[in-house]
Amino acid sequence: MAEESVEVVIAADGTVEVHVQGVSGTRCLQDTDELVQLLGGAVEHQVLTEEAYQQDGTEEQDRLWQG
Repeated sequence: MAEESVEVVIAADGTVEVHVQGVSGTRCLQDTDELVQLLGGAVEHQVLTEEAYQQDGTEEQDRLWQG
C-alpha cells in the first residue's frame, strides 16, 4: 500500500491547494473535509486524480459481503 499524504500549498495571493496522494477511491474527499472547512470551506475548483477512480479495497470487500 502506498503511503498516504496530504500536501497543503498556500500561495502569496492567499489561494490554497490541497493535494492528496496514496488514497484509493474518493475517500480523500472525506479525509480532507475537516481541513477544507478549517481553511474556509469554499472549494472553487476540484480535480480528481487517477487514484480517485481506483476502487478502494474496503468498498470492494463490502460489496463481496453483500453479494
